[in-house]
Amino acid sequence: MTAGSEERSVSSEERSAAQAEIGRMRHRIDEIDEQIVGLLAERTAAVRILTEHKTDEDAVRSTDRVRQVLARVEMLAERHDMPPQIARETYRSLIDQLTTMQLERLAQRRGTPA
Repeated sequence: MTAGSEERSVSSEERSAAQAEIGRMRHRIDEIDEQIVGLLAERTAAVRILTEHKTDEDAVRSTDRVRQVLARVEMLAERHDMPPQIARETYRSLIDQLTTMQLERLAQRRGTPA
């Protein structure tokens, strides 16, 4: 213990209440995750449809569009009081994975390996 600090013991009731709150919040996070995955599935389905209209790798990679999406999610994150780098990195990973999926689909349509 440092000078000026007080160590406070936590009662079993406080510990029990904290554990109950942790359980409630974990359940809420699980519910949110279910919504997020559902939305990601919708986004993936939309990208699959979009891919059918793309004819080359440049159209798939679409660097200008990637920049727009990343800038937009950073702005949305700030609006929702979320660290923008979390949104940016999450979307960067999502875009990378969906780009790979699109390139594979394009290669299948062409009959060539991705």
